[in-house]
Amino acid sequence: MRKTTTTAEQMVMVRPLSALVLLLETPQPFAHDPLLFRRAQLLNFILLTLTAVMSVAALFNLLVIGDARLALIELAMVTATLLALWRFRRHASLQGPAWLASSTAGAMLLYLIVHTQGDTNPYVLLLLYPLFVYPLHGLRAATLAYLLFVAAVLAIFVYGWGRWSISNPAQTLFNITIALLIGGGIIYYYEHTREAALNRVRILSMTDPLTGIWNRTMFDEMFTHEIAVSRRQQHCFSLILLDLDHFKRINDEYGHDIGDAVLREFAQLLTTRTRASDSLSRWGGEEFALILPNTDLNQAEVLARTLLKTIRAHHYPRAGRVTASMGVGTFCPNSNRETFFRAIDQALYRAKHQGRDGYALATTAAASD
Repeated sequence: MRKTTTTAEQMVMVRPLSALVLLLETPQPFAHDPLLFRRAQLLNFILLTLTAVMSVAALFNLLVIGDARLALIELAMVTATLLALWRFRRHASLQGPAWLASSTAGAMLLYLIVHTQGDTNPYVLLLLYPLFVYPLHGLRAATLAYLLFVAAVLAIFVYGWGRWSISNPAQTLFNITIALLIGGGIIYYYEHTREAALNRVRILSMTDPLTGIWNRTMFDEMFTHEIAVSRRQQHCFSLILLDLDHFKRINDEYGHDIGDAVLREFAQLLTTRTRASDSLSRWGGEEFALILPNTDLNQAEVLARTLLKTIRAHHYPRAGRVTASMGVGTFCPNSNRETFFRAIDQALYRAKHQGRDGYALATTAAASD
């Protein structure tokens, strides 16, 4: 008879696999940024790999080689790596765990040189260091770390020059130096071109191609971030939703090329009249959203009146004068996101209904829980 697998046995087999899949997944807080997400993926893989490899190496050195000191050092590094992995996954922290991972790997590689007393075989492994230090830390920080690592390798070699039995030490030192510099240079160039490409993708994914300001996706992220800051620091921020009046008529009378030119010039006009800390986004079509950090309702009203006056006075080459309507509201720590945004949208609708070229305030009751 063929033995059937019970449900309990299946659950026992599935749980370890589920845990492994969960460990291999990159934490979601990094998903919004392609460059950070790539670094987070690499860090997650390196931390898991370091933990597995050094655990096996520690057992091998302890049970087979009989080198208890090396095994103890490797177990200490496993502990440090597990701590970095815990902090990375629990707190979505990238910088600290990344430096701990690269420092642990670098220290292990340096110790191999000392432990083998000049044997040239471990030197091949040294090129592993720039392979992950550049993707983890970026070009500037990684270059500094790698140069310090190369200096440490050369210092160890010079230290063992007269103490270890190295055949033709001068030639070996020259070959190691050239290999490290050329290998690191190739990896630097590769990461430079890859990072530049990722940065272009990142910018394209966050900006509106017509106006050059933030797009709706980026607005959602900034809005979420500002809400989190508001609740953490217990202060309010304001939001202005703007809509160009009779924009369809501009497209119908002058064509979409002129309409696009008006949108570009309108975005530039708003950018020059807002603070560096404010965030302007194209919400969609002829609608724009302006996030005003650390701004109460009175300050937002003053800015709304100033912007309306500026927009009203501006003359477009073909379309002439264009006006806008605005919905203005303030988000406080006790506000509800969906209710607040709905209140802002209703305020914009009221401004349109009341004759356009003006603003309306979101009611406090509607914007709160």
